[in-house]
Amino acid sequence: MFKAVIVDDERWIVEGIKAGVRWEKFGFQVTGTAENGKEGLELIELLRPDFVLTDIKMPLVNGLELIKRGKEISPHTLFAVLSGHAEFAYAQKALNYGTFGYCLKPFEIEEIESMLAKLSETLKQRKEPEPERDAQDLYEVICSGNEHLLAEKLLSVGMPVSADMPITPIVIQGYLSKRYLEAIPHIRFRMNKRRVAILIHSHLTERFLGSLDLSGNEIEYCIGIGLPTTSPAELDSSLEAASVAAYGSFSTGNGGVYRPVQNPDSTIDNLLSELAGALAQKDRMRFVSVMESAKPLFHNFTLTIKDAYLIYNTVMYLFTREGVKERARFLEGYDQLYYDYGHANAMVDYLVKHTLQSLSDELSSRLAGVSHNRIKEVLTYIHHHFNQEMSIRSLSEKFYLSPTYLSQLFKKEVGENFVEYLSRQRIQYACKLLAETDMTVSQIGEQCGFNDYFYFTRIFKRLNGMTPTQYREAR
Repeated sequence: MFKAVIVDDERWIVEGIKAGVRWEKFGFQVTGTAENGKEGLELIELLRPDFVLTDIKMPLVNGLELIKRGKEISPHTLFAVLSGHAEFAYAQKALNYGTFGYCLKPFEIEEIESMLAKLSETLKQRKEPEPERDAQDLYEVICSGNEHLLAEKLLSVGMPVSADMPITPIVIQGYLSKRYLEAIPHIRFRMNKRRVAILIHSHLTERFLGSLDLSGNEIEYCIGIGLPTTSPAELDSSLEAASVAAYGSFSTGNGGVYRPVQNPDSTIDNLLSELAGALAQKDRMRFVSVMESAKPLFHNFTLTIKDAYLIYNTVMYLFTREGVKERARFLEGYDQLYYDYGHANAMVDYLVKHTLQSLSDELSSRLAGVSHNRIKEVLTYIHHHFNQEMSIRSLSEKFYLSPTYLSQLFKKEVGENFVEYLSRQRIQYACKLLAETDMTVSQIGEQCGFNDYFYFTRIFKRLNGMTPTQYREAR
């Protein structure tokens, strides 16, 4: 059966034609009706009908415009017009647009059926296929930056773009069965082995998302939705935004549908500046603190894989620039980052672990004098977290040792008890902050893990022979 659509702003005419004409006799089925030209264009895009019978004078989009734009959307569709005697000049103009014919109002059923008979023979003889869904060379044209060539290519594949008919790029990362795509008119192309992009007219985006079964476990995917584009010039940047959004699971740990993040550059700029300062000062605790602060920003999708890429390569560059002899490993793209680490947390943990040895020379020398492996693990943990709240009991639970045994073993291996060692680590870091920052004494105490200002001052004086203020003034 051939698909037919009727478009007329007079409802009684639509119903009369739909009910009175013997559509099935001539191999047709009325699959949609519309009461104005705008709705008619949406039906043409959705249904790609074989035949459209349209009125000339209609609100929003008139019949002539509908024919012109409808042919761009669905080149294989044939059109015929309904018009009154006073609109005969418009009907003649419609013929110049390549319409199959016209019927004058008030229409006769026999006249319409006679036209359908001729139309049926034409459609049977002309088996013109719809544009291919797959258009791999379209991706190359988008990347080329040639806007004129891109406009021609979009038109040729049945996906024209304009202010009245914007398109939205969607990037699918992972597996998504094609059966979810076939119901919605679209064009698709592969960006790499694991990523497929589709172009869809923007007003159909929510319908496409609604066609997905997001609750089932059979679908493993992450989808990035770009911004609607109204010209070929906008398509490349919108596709890039959709591509970054499709890595949403890298940030959050969850698959699903993601849209571009609208955040000021200051978020990532400030974070990179803090990391650069920490590495320049070889400030291990500051570096760890900044890296850990990035985790929740990834989790709530404030930071994307694009930001992760900047963080990773910036840290590696600064790390080597500071004279570290180890060879840094730089990444060439988002895919490498995604498949090497899978999640932002794993990347952050790797960077912390990779850089701490060079930021902690004292730890290396301390561990060299310890023979018990479990105490080596305890010391490493203390060096990485000494500004956090901890006790011999919390450490015993973490490392599965009794508090008494851990205390005895710690004193034997390290040469001082846990409280003394922890205080020394905190005060040593406080000295660094007093010398290199403008933070207040109270802020430094909190930064080093002391909740009580007076206790911090007392411990500082016991270990250094002077108060924090006197120490700063003496520098």
